[in-house]
Amino acid sequence: MHPLTLSSIDPYAAKLLGHAYATKYQALPVKLDGEHLHVAMAAPNCAATLANLADVTGLFIVPHAANPDDIRLFTNQLLAPDAISTIASQLLVDTQLNQRTDIQDPALLAEISSAPAVRLIDSIIESAILHRASDIHIEPCGAGLRTRCRIDGILRTYHQVDISLLPNVISRLKIMGGLDIAENRRPQDGRFTMGLGGETVDFRLSTLPTTLGEKAVLRLLYDQATRLSKAELGFFEDDLARLTDLFHRPYGAIFMTGPTGSGKSTTLSSFMAELNREGVNIITVEDPVENPIIGVNHVNVERTAGFTFAGALRHILRQDPDIIMIGEIRDEETARIAVQAATTGHVVLSTLHTNDAAGVIERLMDMGIEPYLSASALAGVISQRLVRRICPRCAGPGALSAKEAQFLGLSQDTQVFEGKGCESCAGTGYKGRLAVYEYIVTDEDMHREMSARPYEFAAALRKRDAFRENALRHLLAGHTTAEEIVKILNRV
Repeated sequence: MHPLTLSSIDPYAAKLLGHAYATKYQALPVKLDGEHLHVAMAAPNCAATLANLADVTGLFIVPHAANPDDIRLFTNQLLAPDAISTIASQLLVDTQLNQRTDIQDPALLAEISSAPAVRLIDSIIESAILHRASDIHIEPCGAGLRTRCRIDGILRTYHQVDISLLPNVISRLKIMGGLDIAENRRPQDGRFTMGLGGETVDFRLSTLPTTLGEKAVLRLLYDQATRLSKAELGFFEDDLARLTDLFHRPYGAIFMTGPTGSGKSTTLSSFMAELNREGVNIITVEDPVENPIIGVNHVNVERTAGFTFAGALRHILRQDPDIIMIGEIRDEETARIAVQAATTGHVVLSTLHTNDAAGVIERLMDMGIEPYLSASALAGVISQRLVRRICPRCAGPGALSAKEAQFLGLSQDTQVFEGKGCESCAGTGYKGRLAVYEYIVTDEDMHREMSARPYEFAAALRKRDAFRENALRHLLAGHTTAEEIVKILNRV
């Protein structure tokens, strides 16, 4: 029997069992090795307990003898706070069930509240929040039920259990999200909110029928206390100073561009939070609202009710706004109202799906907006992508491969950095993400050029290759790796 110490326990592995089961079986997971879970146990030779632990976790159990007092001490220390989330989710389900009149089948109610389904969902949610995941995927995969979390933009598999749990898990999630549990032939969307460990997390639930059964995806939206400040986004200090001045202009349109998942809304929200003060009226129109800020008026588009972006904007302009944030401009009518608002004394913030900053000029023209209107309205453009940050706890010197050096135009002996992998980053070498970006802050000369020769002006902006320069600056500063920079430059 080896003494159990706090440093010998992997916190992630410990959370795979949870407080209730750890207490019941006097067992505490200490290490996850592939599909083998090493567990400190008071009764390591009890076949029934080993079988139960395997059923609950879906993993092969490797038992290790440990002192029961040590197990109890570290179980309470590591897992007691997480027990709150299990209680919170059960209260949420109980409340929803009390409000539903369409569920009378006792067998179905028993399945929804079955211990394996409850524990699996709670374990997934606890792990996701612990690692600041943005999405949770629960899906059939062959003969198993697979759960994956998107962390720092990468999907990682966390559990693989028997497929028989899928219907119970999906039904329970549907109850939590207020969906129809009898409907499994069409997609459904719902939402629920849970308070976990002093933090409020908003969950957006989407279900989708597949050939093997229903798949569920949960988008996690964390409360504003955890929102990144503008200083944490990854902008260099000199650039951040210029962008801060841009967002404090008294009028004009500022556009964020980039593909889905590139952090556009996060960047806008961070700057908007700074602009949010008592003397400023900020109104947003979004589909849906994802980053609510106390003091900002958020409006949800309701397409089924005929309440579109353009319709919402017309009403918002009657609400005496100083700053208007539009979730996305997709059509000419919305673009025209936004441009007119930006030229009549309002600050307009919005996103556009273009590959680079110069593409905003061309995109507005494609929508039918005259170049002179775009030029007079445009205050600035930021185009960004996200790359993973090197984990600060295990960062160390790295090396460029010959292929990377050639692609990046650097000498192979250029000093770069990489993460070696540690407990803090789950062995990946990365923790968190940052923006690689380019931006345009317009002036009168640029307005004249855009108005007279918009396509030539856009082509000249592209020749600057500012995005590549910024990516290399992040690499040489030790913020990210050559692997991440090559990956992102290949996608631009």
